[in-house]
Amino acid sequence: MKTTLIILMATTLQFISTASAQSNVYEAQYRASIQYLANNILPNGAVIASPSKVSPDYYYDWVRDTSLTMKTVIDLSYDQTLAASIRSSLQQKVSKWVEWELARQVTPKLTDLGEPKFYVTGKANNEPWGRPQNDGPAHRAQAAINLAFHWIQEGKFEQIRNLLYRDELPARTMIKRDLEYVAHHWKESSFDLWEEERAMHYYTLVSERAALMKGAKLAKILKDQSAANYYNAEANNIGNYLLSFYDNTQHIIRYALNKEKALPHKKSDLDVAVLLAAIQTYDGQFYVQVPQVVNTVNQMAGVFQKIYKINLNKKTKMGVDLGIALGRYPEDTYSGTNTDSSGNPWFLSTIALAEFACDMKHSGLAPSAVKQLDETAIKQFNRVLFHRLANGNLSEQFNRDTGFQQGAHDLTWSYTAYISAYRACFH
Repeated sequence: MKTTLIILMATTLQFISTASAQSNVYEAQYRASIQYLANNILPNGAVIASPSKVSPDYYYDWVRDTSLTMKTVIDLSYDQTLAASIRSSLQQKVSKWVEWELARQVTPKLTDLGEPKFYVTGKANNEPWGRPQNDGPAHRAQAAINLAFHWIQEGKFEQIRNLLYRDELPARTMIKRDLEYVAHHWKESSFDLWEEERAMHYYTLVSERAALMKGAKLAKILKDQSAANYYNAEANNIGNYLLSFYDNTQHIIRYALNKEKALPHKKSDLDVAVLLAAIQTYDGQFYVQVPQVVNTVNQMAGVFQKIYKINLNKKTKMGVDLGIALGRYPEDTYSGTNTDSSGNPWFLSTIALAEFACDMKHSGLAPSAVKQLDETAIKQFNRVLFHRLANGNLSEQFNRDTGFQQGAHDLTWSYTAYISAYRACFH
């Protein structure tokens, strides 16, 4: 693998002179993010995307956002470096989330397990929306599988059989339901994580493949060998299909194929979803073709470098190096309140590059490449810290020209993304 890895502008970077002091800032934001994330988990187990109820109204439980969040919460709840009181509180939230999801799986709704979001009361939202979104059950399965592996270590096999995975059809446990849905529906088009286009999406398929591979491992441990074989076979089929997403002319991974409902202005084939697919499924191994992702991210970062005015500012007044602010895709028109404006950088996209850099460090690279990855990650953390509020609050977006926050305030996914990146880089 080439060592001209991640990005950004091929310049020689310098670490911050007060590295230890700066690392304390990264950790302070990590601790604050845990608290703000926890605040967005309701007592009934629902996770709100944001406390914002107007302009925009994000006061719903999205299956995708919640699953990504609870995957992080599960990791935190077993982290011995955190205080016992914090772990206990988080484990209680995990228990309520399991109850919540089991109920949501059987709640009457329009599109079975592909339904994207629910009211916080638990009622299905049957208003017009981009549905189905089939990455949701794949992410939920991955989060619950992680929990199952912890419970296996604790000897909680009865709880696993009653709640998470039992060898029976029709399925009545959380993981089994989701894996069966994914295995039987991955060939069908669905809406993307941005809820805008119906197609075969790279992000969704990578999430589904990872869920099935991890599910096969769990099924084998629980002696459901026929299911393990089936999940592995379907994961292999997805893997073969994913090869068609690579564009040998542009040398990028296209984010979608076979579009049924498409945005006419989205023409570049670049989408940060490709980067998110890599980090959100990473568990010590990548479920994507890493060199192809690197090529894609390099091109995408170069485009964002040019179109966002704030990326002209590469250092703070104190001389701290800043990374590249990344958005969703170059042609984005969603401002956080409407779709007739210009898209902006997102916190979750920007910090995703730091996490990818840190995940890449475990790929057996040369020391020079590892150093470059370290530098890239630090710069991305600095960019996020530069645009946060003084008390550590992170919104959905920050303005492409001024750098001020906008969109939904206290976005749960922003905190989840920061925590995940921090754990990948500093934990």
